[in-house]
Amino acid sequence: MSILLVIIIFSILVVAHEFGHFIAARQAGVKVERFAIGFGPALLKIRRKETDFLICLFPLGGYVKMAGDTKTEHTGLPYEFLSKSPGVKMRIVFAGPLFNYILALVIFWIIAVLGFPYQDTIVGKVLDGYPAQAAGIKEKDKIIKINGVRVEDWQEMAELIRKAEGAVKLTILRNGVTMMVDIPLEKKEIVDNFGIKRRASVIGIVASSEVKFVKYSLPQAFFKGFEKVFSSTLLILKGLVFIFSGALPFKEAVSGPIGIYYITSETVKVGLSATLLLMAGLNVTLATINLFPMPVLDGGHILFFFIERLRKKPLEERIEDFLTRIGIVLISLLVIFVFYNDIKRFGPRILDWKKFNPKTSAEKSVHKE
Repeated sequence: MSILLVIIIFSILVVAHEFGHFIAARQAGVKVERFAIGFGPALLKIRRKETDFLICLFPLGGYVKMAGDTKTEHTGLPYEFLSKSPGVKMRIVFAGPLFNYILALVIFWIIAVLGFPYQDTIVGKVLDGYPAQAAGIKEKDKIIKINGVRVEDWQEMAELIRKAEGAVKLTILRNGVTMMVDIPLEKKEIVDNFGIKRRASVIGIVASSEVKFVKYSLPQAFFKGFEKVFSSTLLILKGLVFIFSGALPFKEAVSGPIGIYYITSETVKVGLSATLLLMAGLNVTLATINLFPMPVLDGGHILFFFIERLRKKPLEERIEDFLTRIGIVLISLLVIFVFYNDIKRFGPRILDWKKFNPKTSAEKSVHKE
């Protein structure tokens, strides 16, 4: 069942992306010959007007085939892709990632209406030998403020503690009574959300498993969804900067189909909200990575058309072919590395479900501050 759900989630991402190309091409008067979901032999074929809609044997991926979209097929007819101006071609290519961003916005909007999940600031455990224990912090204490700043979720609270120096003043709620506690800080090496090790301040408390939901009105939810798309994009770009600067090991930062399958199948078990959040995140990731200016990716095509617009003529065919070959080689090497890395990281867990306990895995990832 989880395999089917993973395929459905991937297919939704692909359909959104290719539908963007399809709609933009049709609006620009470009003939679309095929709209395929998946690759390989066609399992289902439906013809509508001038387009064949296909569902293919291998469900991961898809493509839109436009008339005259390669130099060998281009004959100069007005309905062909390469006959259009650079601006129109850029708009058609950009529409794919744009529709992934739009789908992510819609999903975040729905989640915000249903309720965004967040981890409450309730202490689940006090670690032995840490400042919180010495200060008298107890399990089930609810932390309301850090140094006078009101906190609503654990992650927000954790960041305030990690950035603090010397000591922190906690306002806590215990059995209906509000009290303030001064706690000295201890420096420890932690692993942040990007997987980077750094020294930060801690007091020795662990989050409870209690999850709450905050709901928004329809207008508020829309702006919350837009904010989430924007912040998620910045987070991905920040991660890419860390990867290219060497601060974040590439093999720990990147997951391929096997890793995404594993993460998705585990997320589906958690519930609808977690699955929707993952879908939105995958849409933002797909859109952002696709806009990277590398040949073969949408961003690479946009770069070529932008250069064409500046030069008033296309790049020489030999230069474009050379850059495209480099892009194909780099993407192929990346695919091989990612598959190998996925097999090492996730293979044992997928192949031996009995030895893998999701509950144990979740316990290992509990937030400690």
